[in-house]
Amino acid sequence: SGLACIKACLEEGMEPVCFEQHDELGGVWYYTDEPRPNQGATIYKSLVSNRTKEMMSFSDFPQPKEAPPFLPYTQVHSYLRDYADKFQLMKFIKFGVQVQHIWRADDYVTSGRWNVRTAPVATDNNRNTRPQTSVFDRVMVCSGHFSKPFVPKVPGLEEFSGVVMHSRDYSGAEAFKGRKVMVIGGANSAGDVAAEVAQVASVVFLSVRDGIWLFTRLGQGGKPRDFCIQRARLNLPEWLKRMLLRRQCNSTLDHVNFGLEGPKDPLYGSTMINDEIAFKLATGKVVTRPVVERFTRTGAVFEDGSRVDQLDAVIFATGYNVEIPFIESAILPRDSGDLELYKMVFPSRLPHATLAVIGCVGTIGPIFPVLEIQSRWAARVLAGNCPLPEPRAMQEWLRNNREKCKSKIGRVSLMVCTLPYCEDIAQEMGVRPSFWQLLLRDPYLAYLVYFGPAFPTHYRLVGPHRWAGAARHAKLAVSNTYSATRKSVPPGHQPQHWLSTKVTIVKVMFTSLCVIALGIVIGISY
Repeated sequence: SGLACIKACLEEGMEPVCFEQHDELGGVWYYTDEPRPNQGATIYKSLVSNRTKEMMSFSDFPQPKEAPPFLPYTQVHSYLRDYADKFQLMKFIKFGVQVQHIWRADDYVTSGRWNVRTAPVATDNNRNTRPQTSVFDRVMVCSGHFSKPFVPKVPGLEEFSGVVMHSRDYSGAEAFKGRKVMVIGGANSAGDVAAEVAQVASVVFLSVRDGIWLFTRLGQGGKPRDFCIQRARLNLPEWLKRMLLRRQCNSTLDHVNFGLEGPKDPLYGSTMINDEIAFKLATGKVVTRPVVERFTRTGAVFEDGSRVDQLDAVIFATGYNVEIPFIESAILPRDSGDLELYKMVFPSRLPHATLAVIGCVGTIGPIFPVLEIQSRWAARVLAGNCPLPEPRAMQEWLRNNREKCKSKIGRVSLMVCTLPYCEDIAQEMGVRPSFWQLLLRDPYLAYLVYFGPAFPTHYRLVGPHRWAGAARHAKLAVSNTYSATRKSVPPGHQPQHWLSTKVTIVKVMFTSLCVIALGIVIGISY
């Protein structure tokens, strides 16, 4: 998120200074054998992105054609390096400098400015860690929400004699060869760790709360699942969305038969993206279990009364607590349920819009588009080019969002669905593409933007800081996804695109009429 913020500030005519406590960019995507000092989340050697390269790219910087559809972490890091080089962002980053404290300047009441105390990180070659305080007109916090590993308090854990670790400290499965292992968690990391450890362990028990819904990266015909993230689906009634998601999940395996289905449907329940765990379940290498009630010295007892004995290791893949310790808790509370961020970015009770929080959010969908759209919006607000609503309106949004979260999932959450969230922010800053306006200009493009995958490049078609190559890339993004896996086609044998120019208008108009008719029918039925 720091890179996106630097670029967004430059677009708005501001001069950014970025403090990075480590010696390399990339955040969580930069792999080291051991976690670096003060590092939050880490990655493991086998990590592969859950989203296709085009869906997780920045809006004006396409992924290279030679990259595969799903990127290993090394290629994600290379992409971030190339992005920084392309837009000359490195010169604005001060590496090896840690932010210690941020507080309101003496003239904050009139200026909205902030004091920022920083200090060099101690290394073998540098022992000078004398702090320095500077005053900044605007501040963007980009430290993310993967801050502090969360390990639930389970009775008896202190007496358990086996290995106990968090997935943050997991780097590979070799240490668990022939062992009996339990993985606790129901999200992507839990699935990755369980499936990989199951290749060498005698058995892996996967302890999940309230079930999980399993998605694979690829759907029917090898089509990426995230290509189903489409604007046309936003207006579908909720019952239809639930039905489609449930059908997608059960097309891979029957969740009832494999002990995965819980009380919540896929729209609001726990989801996991994994291509291997279904077969591990089918072969008994991974066995599902409910929540752990307590640990014994050599095993665990579960809520349903079942138990596991002779357990060698427990790996908690239970996520992270949000922690931004360098800002006073009155501004950014330590408990994520108490955060009052307007649209997950701006503290709603501050008198000046001079502080923005970027990336303090989890996503159901690709994360890069969210980080970028937050950065662009925040930069426009901080530059005075996109005013925020009145405090009363922001508080009203927060109340509605809290009530919605509690009614849908039972608690306040920092999770957002990528596309609806990005569309909302894009509307705020004037970069949301309009189907009807595009239809008059380029019917083929209008069809792709509305009925095709919602690629990030669509947010460079209109509005401020549009990209001249956005329309062309929007038409090539699907092809670019497969460019590394397709065989070369001899000259003169290129296949015709199914939506040729001659029939574009007819198909688009027909589809539009169908959508309008469906909306009328649904409206009448309700």
